[in-house]
Amino acid sequence: MAFDLMVGTGFRVKDRPSIVGAIELDELPEFSRLLKRSDSFFLHRISNLFDDQQFSLAEVDQALGDLLPLLTQAMPDAERALLHKLIAVLAFAQRQQLPLFGVAD
Repeated sequence: MAFDLMVGTGFRVKDRPSIVGAIELDELPEFSRLLKRSDSFFLHRISNLFDDQQFSLAEVDQALGDLLPLLTQAMPDAERALLHKLIAVLAFAQRQQLPLFGVAD
């Protein structure tokens, strides 16, 4: 099971969103450690992998503002890889000027 991260006008097939990432179950330990590092609303909202989420462009900008400072912190490689993935997904949504969706798979 994964939590798919999609960018587009909607998350349904007819909306043709781009799947730009996923949070896999084996990444949950790293995800939990990131959540301890930052009180990010974005991390809190996607921490429940069973609830679909939608993030506006303003929320994408806010999430990037919360996560980018974590790049300067020392952390294990697996945790850093997850951080990079989340930042890349958010940056893609920001660049495309489209909402981000988290969809339970």
